[in-house]
Amino acid sequence: MVGVNWTNITDFGQLPAAANEASGGSFWVGMLFMMWIIMMLLMISYGFEVAIVTASFVFLIISVLMVYAGILAWTWALTFVGILLFMFLYIIWSSPKGK
Repeated sequence: MVGVNWTNITDFGQLPAAANEASGGSFWVGMLFMMWIIMMLLMISYGFEVAIVTASFVFLIISVLMVYAGILAWTWALTFVGILLFMFLYIIWSSPKGK
């Protein structure tokens, strides 16, 4: 069982990193995507595409802040860029042409 060595934490900024160390680096990734899904489900009444684009944009900003805080890797932040690009291309492709 992996535990947190509380004697190594000397300031408040090391607390978020301690959660990642205890979980093998997956705590903040899991929290990020769970909050993304919750926001997407809360906004689903505005439409599926709107919910995905809005939630992805908000969590792109949050994930960039988490990268700069040192608790998330760029790979996970760029996942939201990929989702946004895919959704923009899908919206453009599925829009009616000739109106």
